[in-house]
Amino acid sequence: MDDLQAWQRSVEFSAQLYRRLPDTAREQLDALIERIMLLKRELLDLALSAGSAAVCRNCGGKCCLHGKYYVTLLDLLVYRVGAVAAVVPQFGNAPCCPYGGAQGCHLPPPLRPMTCVIFNCDLVEECMSDEACLRSAACERELRAAIVEAEQVSGFQLGRAALLSCTEQNTVNPGK
Repeated sequence: MDDLQAWQRSVEFSAQLYRRLPDTAREQLDALIERIMLLKRELLDLALSAGSAAVCRNCGGKCCLHGKYYVTLLDLLVYRVGAVAAVVPQFGNAPCCPYGGAQGCHLPPPLRPMTCVIFNCDLVEECMSDEACLRSAACERELRAAIVEAEQVSGFQLGRAALLSCTEQNTVNPGK
Protein backbone atom coordinates (compact mmCIF):
# COMPACT_ATOMS: atom_id res chain seq x y z
CA MET A 1 0.00 0.00 0.00
CA ASP A 2 1.45 3.38 -0.95
CA ASP A 3 1.16 6.55 1.17
CA LEU A 4 -1.84 7.96 -0.72
CA GLN A 5 -3.74 4.69 -0.35
CA ALA A 6 -2.88 4.64 3.36
CA TRP A 7 -4.11 8.23 3.64
CA GLN A 8 -7.41 7.45 1.92
CA ARG A 9 -7.87 4.36 4.06
CA SER A 10 -7.21 6.41 7.21
CA VAL A 11 -9.73 9.08 6.18
CA GLU A 12 -12.37 6.36 5.71
CA PHE A 13 -11.38 4.65 8.95
CA SER A 14 -11.80 7.89 10.92
CA ALA A 15 -15.24 8.37 9.33
CA GLN A 16 -16.25 4.83 10.32
CA LEU A 17 -14.97 5.35 13.84
CA TYR A 18 -17.01 8.53 14.19
CA ARG A 19 -20.20 6.97 12.75
CA ARG A 20 -19.96 4.00 15.12
CA LEU A 21 -19.74 6.09 18.26
CA PRO A 22 -22.87 6.29 20.40
CA ASP A 23 -24.68 9.63 20.09
CA THR A 24 -23.61 10.80 23.55
CA ALA A 25 -19.95 9.98 22.85
CA ARG A 26 -20.16 11.75 19.49
CA GLU A 27 -21.61 14.86 21.17
CA GLN A 28 -18.84 14.81 23.80
CA LEU A 29 -16.21 14.34 21.11
CA ASP A 30 -17.65 17.19 19.05
CA ALA A 31 -17.44 19.51 22.08
CA LEU A 32 -13.85 18.42 22.74
CA ILE A 33 -12.95 18.98 19.10
CA GLU A 34 -14.33 22.51 19.28
CA ARG A 35 -12.17 23.10 22.36
CA ILE A 36 -9.13 21.60 20.64
CA MET A 37 -9.59 23.87 17.62
CA LEU A 38 -9.83 26.94 19.86
CA LEU A 39 -6.66 25.98 21.71
CA LYS A 40 -4.78 25.38 18.45
CA ARG A 41 -5.92 28.76 17.16
CA GLU A 42 -4.75 30.44 20.37
CA LEU A 43 -1.35 28.75 20.19
CA LEU A 44 -0.88 29.87 16.60
CA ASP A 45 -2.07 33.40 17.42
CA LEU A 46 0.48 33.65 20.24
CA ALA A 47 3.28 32.73 17.84
CA LEU A 48 1.97 35.00 15.09
CA SER A 49 1.71 37.96 17.43
CA ALA A 50 5.39 37.45 18.23
CA GLY A 51 6.29 37.66 14.55
CA SER A 52 6.55 33.99 13.65
CA ALA A 53 5.41 34.60 10.06
CA ALA A 54 8.54 36.63 9.30
CA VAL A 55 10.80 34.20 11.20
CA CYS A 56 9.35 31.22 9.33
CA ARG A 57 9.52 32.98 5.98
CA ASN A 58 13.24 33.73 6.51
CA CYS A 59 13.96 30.20 7.73
CA GLY A 60 12.08 28.46 4.94
CA GLY A 61 10.19 26.19 7.31
CA LYS A 62 12.95 23.78 8.32
CA CYS A 63 10.74 22.50 11.15
CA CYS A 64 8.16 21.46 8.56
CA LEU A 65 10.39 18.81 7.03
CA HIS A 66 9.37 15.21 7.56
CA GLY A 67 5.80 16.08 8.64
CA LYS A 68 4.30 13.03 6.96
CA TYR A 69 3.20 11.39 10.22
CA TYR A 70 2.04 14.51 12.06
CA VAL A 71 -1.64 14.25 11.08
CA THR A 72 -3.50 12.00 13.51
CA LEU A 73 -6.86 10.27 13.51
CA LEU A 74 -8.11 13.07 15.74
CA ASP A 75 -7.04 15.61 13.11
CA LEU A 76 -9.08 13.71 10.52
CA LEU A 77 -12.07 13.79 12.88
CA VAL A 78 -11.59 17.54 13.28
CA TYR A 79 -12.01 17.90 9.52
CA ARG A 80 -15.16 15.77 9.65
CA VAL A 81 -16.74 17.66 12.55
CA GLY A 82 -15.79 21.00 10.97
CA ALA A 83 -17.39 19.86 7.68
CA VAL A 84 -14.14 20.66 5.87
CA ALA A 85 -12.67 18.43 3.19
CA ALA A 86 -9.34 16.98 4.27
CA VAL A 87 -6.31 18.26 2.40
CA VAL A 88 -4.95 15.72 -0.04
CA PRO A 89 -1.28 15.36 0.83
CA GLN A 90 1.45 15.50 -1.82
CA PHE A 91 3.67 12.63 -0.74
CA GLY A 92 6.10 13.08 -3.63
CA ASN A 93 7.58 16.21 -2.01
CA ALA A 94 9.77 14.35 0.52
CA PRO A 95 11.45 15.39 2.70
CA CYS A 96 9.14 18.41 2.71
CA CYS A 97 5.88 18.10 4.58
CA PRO A 98 3.22 16.64 2.28
CA TYR A 99 0.63 19.03 3.76
CA GLY A 100 2.39 22.19 2.61
CA GLY A 101 4.00 23.84 -0.34
CA ALA A 102 5.97 26.86 -1.48
CA GLN A 103 3.38 29.21 0.04
CA GLY A 104 3.40 27.44 3.42
CA CYS A 105 1.02 25.08 5.16
CA HIS A 106 -2.11 24.03 3.29
CA LEU A 107 -3.86 23.11 6.53
CA PRO A 108 -6.11 25.79 8.05
CA PRO A 109 -4.59 26.89 11.39
CA PRO A 110 -7.15 25.33 13.78
CA LEU A 111 -6.94 22.09 11.80
CA ARG A 112 -3.17 21.69 11.95
CA PRO A 113 -1.72 18.76 13.91
CA MET A 114 -0.76 19.26 17.53
CA THR A 115 2.94 18.82 16.72
CA CYS A 116 2.76 21.79 14.35
CA VAL A 117 0.93 24.15 16.70
CA ILE A 118 2.88 23.49 19.89
CA PHE A 119 6.34 23.81 18.39
CA ASN A 120 8.05 27.17 18.46
CA CYS A 121 11.70 27.27 17.49
CA ASP A 122 14.16 29.25 19.57
CA LEU A 123 13.92 32.21 17.17
CA VAL A 124 10.14 32.45 17.63
CA GLU A 125 10.31 31.93 21.39
CA GLU A 126 12.91 34.71 21.70
CA CYS A 127 10.34 37.06 20.12
CA MET A 128 7.58 36.01 22.53
CA SER A 129 6.98 37.84 25.78
CA ASP A 130 7.28 35.93 29.04
CA GLU A 131 3.51 36.15 29.40
CA ALA A 132 3.00 34.71 25.90
CA CYS A 133 5.41 31.85 26.63
CA LEU A 134 3.55 31.03 29.85
CA ARG A 135 0.19 31.15 28.08
CA SER A 136 1.56 28.97 25.28
CA ALA A 137 2.70 26.36 27.81
CA ALA A 138 -0.71 26.45 29.51
CA CYS A 139 -2.48 26.05 26.15
CA GLU A 140 -0.28 23.09 25.32
CA ARG A 141 -1.18 21.40 28.61
CA GLU A 142 -4.88 22.06 27.99
CA LEU A 143 -4.58 20.74 24.44
CA ARG A 144 -2.86 17.55 25.55
CA ALA A 145 -5.51 17.01 28.24
CA ALA A 146 -8.33 17.52 25.72
CA ILE A 147 -6.74 14.97 23.39
CA VAL A 148 -6.49 12.43 26.22
CA GLU A 149 -10.14 13.08 27.05
CA ALA A 150 -11.11 12.64 23.38
CA GLU A 151 -9.32 9.29 23.38
CA GLN A 152 -11.20 8.24 26.52
CA VAL A 153 -14.55 9.28 25.03
CA SER A 154 -13.90 7.46 21.76
CA GLY A 155 -12.17 4.45 23.27
CA PHE A 156 -9.49 4.70 20.61
CA GLN A 157 -5.95 6.12 20.28
CA LEU A 158 -6.91 9.23 18.34
CA GLY A 159 -3.48 10.80 18.84
CA ARG A 160 -1.87 8.07 16.73
CA ALA A 161 -0.53 9.03 13.31
CA ALA A 162 -3.26 8.55 10.72
CA LEU A 163 -0.91 6.91 8.23
CA LEU A 164 0.17 4.36 10.83
CA SER A 165 -3.30 3.63 12.18
CA CYS A 166 -4.60 2.32 8.88
CA THR A 167 -2.43 -0.77 9.30
CA GLU A 168 -4.42 -1.64 12.45
CA GLN A 169 -7.82 -1.46 10.77
CA ASN A 170 -8.07 -5.19 10.27
CA THR A 171 -7.53 -5.87 13.96
CA VAL A 172 -9.41 -3.01 15.59
CA ASN A 173 -13.14 -2.41 15.54
CA PRO A 174 -13.65 1.35 15.98
CA GLY A 175 -16.16 2.43 18.56
CA LYS A 176 -16.09 -0.79 20.55
